[in-house]
Amino acid sequence: MTNVGTTYATSENTVSTPPPTISNEMPPPHTKKRRNRSEVWKHFIVSSEEEQKASCKYCDTKIKYNNGTSSMHAHVSRCLVYKRQRTLSSTTSVEEHVGSPLIVKFDQEAIRRAMVKMFINMEIPFRKVEHESFHEFMSLASPRFQICSRTTLARDVLKLWDSERMILKIFSL
Repeated sequence: MTNVGTTYATSENTVSTPPPTISNEMPPPHTKKRRNRSEVWKHFIVSSEEEQKASCKYCDTKIKYNNGTSSMHAHVSRCLVYKRQRTLSSTTSVEEHVGSPLIVKFDQEAIRRAMVKMFINMEIPFRKVEHESFHEFMSLASPRFQICSRTTLARDVLKLWDSERMILKIFSL
């Protein structure tokens, strides 16, 4: 007969046996459902909770989210359908594109004034207007825009300063 949970005493040491356990199974860990706080969840719908997959709202691609949302972030950054929708919504609404083509009025003087203000506000040296990268950027942004030289830019800065000074004179009287 075994004595479980009892203490034996011998001449050399005391031996103790643990009390019997009812089962060797550990209780399941408490799995609390976490709230999805990431901004990327705005672009996905949970499609299968047991497989931990979410489908993209734009292209219906299924992405696993069991190890976090980094794969979902990566998908949104390269999702062509989402990029196309984002560029359409940033210019005009989709309804405007359906009926008529987008016509943008080109205004050389307005772009030149904006460029002068940019060079002043950002304190960019005038020689940067002749840099190859600036020419490349402007040819993509506005292909019809004629880029002026650094001396013309300096003259435009003085004209802007003069006009602002005149406005201040008028209002200070």
